[in-house]
Amino acid sequence: MNQQHHHQRDAAAYQDFVSSAVDFSGCYVRNGFVTATRSVRDIDTNSRRSFVYNIPLSSPSLAAPPMELSAKIKARVPSPSGDKLAVLVEESVPSDIEGKGQDKKRHVMEIWTNKGHQLAKRIVLPSTIHGPVCTDFAWFGGISWSPDETALVYSAEVNKPKTASYFATSSKEDDKEEDDTIVGGQYTLGVGKKEDWGEKYGTTALLALFCLNVSTGKIGAVENVPACTNTASQTTDGNHVLGQPIFSPCGQAVVYTGWDAGGGGEMPRRLGAIYCYHRPCQIYSSPVSQLLKTLEIDTTEDEDETVADDNFVCITPNDRLSRSPRFSPPSDGVAKLAYLSHTKGFDTHNGCMALHTSDWCMSKGSVVDGSKKVVVDVVTLPGERGDGETISGLKFPGLFLNQLSDRCFSPDGKFILTSSQWGSVVRVVSISLDDGSVTPLSFDMRDGDNRNDAEPSQQFLCFTDDGGAIVTQSECNYPTMLGSLPSSFLTDAKGGLSSQVLAELPSAATSSFSPSSAASGFKAGSGFSFKIMNILPEHGDVKVDVSSILLLPDDAGNEKLPLIVVPHGGPHSATPTSFVPSYGYLCQHGKYAVLHVNFRGSTGFGQAALESLAGNAGTQDVLDVVAATRAAIDTGAIDPERVGICGGSHGGFLAAHLSGQHPDLFKVASMRNPCINIASMVTATDIPDWCYVETLGIGKYEWDNFRAPSKEENDKMWDNSPIAHLENVKAPTLVALGMKDRRVPPSQGLEYFHSLRAKSLPTKLLVYEDCDHAIDRVVSEADFWINTKQWFDKHL
Repeated sequence: MNQQHHHQRDAAAYQDFVSSAVDFSGCYVRNGFVTATRSVRDIDTNSRRSFVYNIPLSSPSLAAPPMELSAKIKARVPSPSGDKLAVLVEESVPSDIEGKGQDKKRHVMEIWTNKGHQLAKRIVLPSTIHGPVCTDFAWFGGISWSPDETALVYSAEVNKPKTASYFATSSKEDDKEEDDTIVGGQYTLGVGKKEDWGEKYGTTALLALFCLNVSTGKIGAVENVPACTNTASQTTDGNHVLGQPIFSPCGQAVVYTGWDAGGGGEMPRRLGAIYCYHRPCQIYSSPVSQLLKTLEIDTTEDEDETVADDNFVCITPNDRLSRSPRFSPPSDGVAKLAYLSHTKGFDTHNGCMALHTSDWCMSKGSVVDGSKKVVVDVVTLPGERGDGETISGLKFPGLFLNQLSDRCFSPDGKFILTSSQWGSVVRVVSISLDDGSVTPLSFDMRDGDNRNDAEPSQQFLCFTDDGGAIVTQSECNYPTMLGSLPSSFLTDAKGGLSSQVLAELPSAATSSFSPSSAASGFKAGSGFSFKIMNILPEHGDVKVDVSSILLLPDDAGNEKLPLIVVPHGGPHSATPTSFVPSYGYLCQHGKYAVLHVNFRGSTGFGQAALESLAGNAGTQDVLDVVAATRAAIDTGAIDPERVGICGGSHGGFLAAHLSGQHPDLFKVASMRNPCINIASMVTATDIPDWCYVETLGIGKYEWDNFRAPSKEENDKMWDNSPIAHLENVKAPTLVALGMKDRRVPPSQGLEYFHSLRAKSLPTKLLVYEDCDHAIDRVVSEADFWINTKQWFDKHL
């Protein structure tokens, strides 16, 4: 096979796998239809396209073809009744309309009525009131309807103060605004330059809350909030970031999450937010009745005489971490407010969360004093609580999730449904608010395939109008399916539940690339298999299984397979049994066995196992991966002389460690944005706390201070770094760097690449100028995985 033909086959196979991926978001049920948005990679344009599916629950086979969603549409939020739909649009305003030269972008809130069929109003969100609306619904952002569907509350960026050069000449009109302008402040951090939240959050500094009346189009800032900076601020330093807002079911207040942004005393320097679920935050409530009355009036007359709303209340004053507030349907004048919490907090970037509730008085519009209840507490070791039920050999490890679903309460308000990491799978669990019992739901959308050893990962999305549930299911070799559970599922939770497949979506072409001789196509459920492997290592103080997922190509016969070991990043995350096209590509097309290792420190195995990694990074996790690798070799399916290592971020850190500490076991390496020298990274990264906690241990980072490490701390960081084992490395190594990475600075990978090249080792550097830590731009992602496959082809 000539080289060009080889490249074409690899590219065609990769395209086939990513075309099969089904990534859902924005799922909701209204008016008998389930609406879900699918994101699809587009290699031709180096972007992602979005398609909206509207599927009738009564007759899924009659679903209309999907509709492409314009890239201008940033959010679609249905009202509680389904009669209205709020659509946030980002549009460019041509210069000839406003007559100010360059085109500029603006946000417009469109209000669609008549069950979303009629565009009733377009409301421009003035840039004089706030900056861009935060549409990061996975963390900071949120848009919520009032119960009577007359108003919206949302989170948006606080405007920077007006600045001017020392040498600027002002006009007479400018002189009127002179008092508001900070001369010489355009390059000052916290004034003309915002202090942001690091990786992926380069445009997010401070967020405030705003209410919008959908009839009058009037917008007002929620001023009675912690350390308010909405409109009168002279800087964007300090204070709090306000997000995840929802209206209370009585409509008298908004409830939201507030993150310490310097105002709480524990953020002298803003640290990275993405993938960091331990940043201090609390739940607050702000009355808004008077604000909403003001917004109902079309004119601005007598607004100065409006009675102000009462002050805000911190609902969780004793909890270091509280987020994701959700309300139940009201009953007998009371609703339940549920939220995720961890009273003491944790130093690691993720951890086990508790589920708390409080009663909400509908008449008073506030939390009932003394009504707080711990429904599900933090679990230290698997099996500490629960009824002893196991999944993949693991008893209940605690709740590991980032947010509750928007509509997580059962219609009767007695249960909460959510998805949680449970070992190496994600499962839907039902939580009784009465006794706190946690029951994993047992269903299989592929039960017609007559299989008894299925280990799928499943997600709860929302309830249906009749009390059923919308769920998804995915497996390492099977893309995500959308399905439903009947309304009886809560009473039958402990038995095998019937489920209905609503949509098993076909592949969506990602590119116009079509070679004359393409590789054999991917077919869901075939081409490769997978199984979960658990081992109990002898090393380490916390004795919890190390769990791995082994992928094996179908047509290996009796031939022993080369193995690519893949420790995940984080390090406090986990790899579940879900479809990931890149690993399916390596396994089925590349004919490699692939081993995902959830070492101790991963989520889903209890808090003690997770925290056991702190202070032991580079030792315990390394030994866990080695033990899992040897267990895979012991199955007899793996060639022990052909083992490679591949990982990104902390997975790259481990790939480099394993190459240096176990050079005779790991023969080839591929790594993305690896941490190589913690001592040289600690003051350059957006997460210096990671450097202290993972190398020195829990309690070693001073949250109320920012300082460089001491000489002794630097020595320890060096000892725990891959660079300390450089002299032992023999593996040909591929290094990929996102040059906009703020999490692990590119200098880390460059240091490693140049050091290896100086040793005359086969090495290759991939430089992605426009990528950050994830290297997730569509073309860059594709380039990396095809390069990785070919690197292992050549050297393994």
